Amino acid sequence: MEERGLAAGKSTAAACNGWIVFEDEAGQSLTPPRARTWGRIGRTPVVRVRGRGSGRVSMAGMTRYKVGERSRLIYAVRE
Repeated sequence: MEERGLAAGKSTAAACNGWIVFEDEAGQSLTPPRARTWGRIGRTPVVRVRGRGSGRVSMAGMTRYKVGERSRLIYAVRE
């Protein structure tokens, strides 16, 4: 019985002169989470946040592998 797992078809990709590709993407908020702060009665504490941006950043990346060639990394970051 043949065992199948991650990249199980790699011999097929090599026979067809194809690439094996892995892709992933992620997103992250750039603004800090809201939190409670303690202050004296009648005085509201002010929490300053530096930097102004879109408030969100997205990242995507891809790796490619091919028999007999160097592996390649392709990525993009978007605000």
